[in-house]
This record gives sequence, C-alpha cells and structure tokens, in this order.
Amino acid sequence: MTSKERIYKTIKGEQTDRAPFALWQHFPKTEKTAKGFAEAVINFQKKFEFDLIKITPASGYFTEAFGTKFIYKNNEEYAQKGTRQIISYPIKNSKDWSKLSILNKNILDRELKSLEIIRQEVGNNSPIFQTVPNPLTIAKDLSGKNWIKYLKENPEELKQGLSIIAEIAAEFCKNSLNAGADGIFFFTQTANYDILTEKEYKEFGAKYDYQILDELKQQTDLLILHIHGLNIMFDLLKDYPVQIINWHDRRTAPSLADAQKLFKGAVLGGINEWEELLEKNPVAILKQVKDAIRQTNGKRLIIGPGCVIPINAPKANINAIKEALYY
Repeated sequence: MTSKERIYKTIKGEQTDRAPFALWQHFPKTEKTAKGFAEAVINFQKKFEFDLIKITPASGYFTEAFGTKFIYKNNEEYAQKGTRQIISYPIKNSKDWSKLSILNKNILDRELKSLEIIRQEVGNNSPIFQTVPNPLTIAKDLSGKNWIKYLKENPEELKQGLSIIAEIAAEFCKNSLNAGADGIFFFTQTANYDILTEKEYKEFGAKYDYQILDELKQQTDLLILHIHGLNIMFDLLKDYPVQIINWHDRRTAPSLADAQKLFKGAVLGGINEWEELLEKNPVAILKQVKDAIRQTNGKRLIIGPGCVIPINAPKANINAIKEALYY
C-alpha cells in the first residue's frame, strides 16, 4: 500500500495495513533559499519515510511577505524550535489595514519553487501539504499585541485587512497546488477560549477561513486543519470542510477518541512532541502510539505530533514511532 493510498483509506475509515504517520519540523539553516530548504525537506523525508509530507517554511514567512521583520535569536527556543522572533510590525495604526499588500513577492515565490523541487524529487506516493496560516493568525503577526485592540475598537478596519489577506492567501494556496502540493495544512493560532469568544471567532476568524476553504475544496480533497494552542474551540471548527484535523491532543481537550465522535474525517495526533518525543525514550513513544491506536481502534487515525517537533528530537525516538506501528 502506498502512502497516498494509506492516507485516503484512513480518511474514509477503511482498513489499512497500518496507521499512517508523519512528523514535521523547521529547518532554520536552510530556509532562506528554495533549493536549500527543499533539500532539507527531501532529506528528512528520505530518512524517515513519512506517509504525508508537511512542508514547514520559515516561521512567519507569510507575514514577512507583507512586511513583518524577523530575526533569528540564539536562545533555547530557537535551538529547539527553529523559529524566529518578530522585531517590527507593518501595521502601525488602524488605517493601515486597508493598505495591505504583498511587499516582498520573492518570499512566496521561493516557497512555490521549493514545492516544485520537492515534488519532482519525492514523486507521487506521499501527498505533500503546503503550510498556510489563516487570515486572523496573519493579522496577529502583522500588528503584534495590538491585534486584539483593533478587533475590539476598530473592527471594520480590521475586517478590511482580513478580506485582503484572505484573497491573497487563497491565491497562494491555489498556486501551491499548481506547484505540486496535494493539499493545504491550514492553521489557526487564535481559535481558543483564552483569547477570543466563539462569537468573536465566528466574526473575525471563521468567516475568512471559510472564504479560503470553500474555494480550496473545489480543487483538492486533502485539507488539514491545525488548531494551535490550548483550550481550543474544537466544537466550533469541527464542521470546517477539511478531511483531517490536528491539534495538541496530548495537552488539551478533546482526546483523540472524543474528537472522533465529533469529526467524521481523520484525526492527526497522539504524540507529545516535547515531553515524550524530545525528553523521553523509545519505550515512552511506543506507549503513546499504542494508546492512540487503542483510543481510535486504529481507524481514522494518522499518528503525528501536536505541532512542529523539536529540531533536536532524538532520531531513535522518531524511528520508534514507525516501529511501533508494526507491532
């Protein structure tokens, strides 16, 4: 059974030879060039043979195209996550939302070129997913801590910006599919109750998410939704037109078992990428994989992390995931 067959059958709840699995990470030393980043993704895939290839560009790449400025910091977070720190936001006042445009098209073109290289090298057996933030997450990283203020005090101006962002993001998603992606890994960092109410998320988040997803579902039947953070609005987002949902199931509700009662597609998770994958040993990984299979009866389950894995995660622990699937 090919990885693509395994993924499609898993989404439908059909029998497979084993549960599919996938991990993903940042590649901070390579992500500045299309060729360097593509080679890093290809090498990672060849080393571990994941059933789906989730491409993870430089953190904040999409907002960087709009003018957000980033730096790499030599600290523990960078050493483990490979993420960058924002040092300048392009949105300075509420009137800037209506003026949003792509200031550095080369960044998005770089990611499309990476996709082309990856697709040519890995072939068609494993589906490839481009990572794209939802409009409200992009707005957050364009305006910093003031985004909540704009949402509450300048809602119409913010909505102008969200409409512009949604249109550009939808176009990039389509271009990614044309460049070789099979699907889109669409993520939100704002759909949790510690940040917004459901009413606020429906108005400023879901409305623009659907604007993109309703277009994409006409072009692909491989859409993953990642709900980032804790205390998430799973029940609100469970009806999104996606085939797979991913969240930090080891750290926040719902469990894999409870999620399957709410969502008809496949759940992607089961691995705590920090406490188990980074800090413990293969035996702990084996236990998490087996528990995930137990919760779901091995159906509609893709084994994976709650988010990007640490770039220094032990190779033995990663190998233990796949080995556990055959026991």
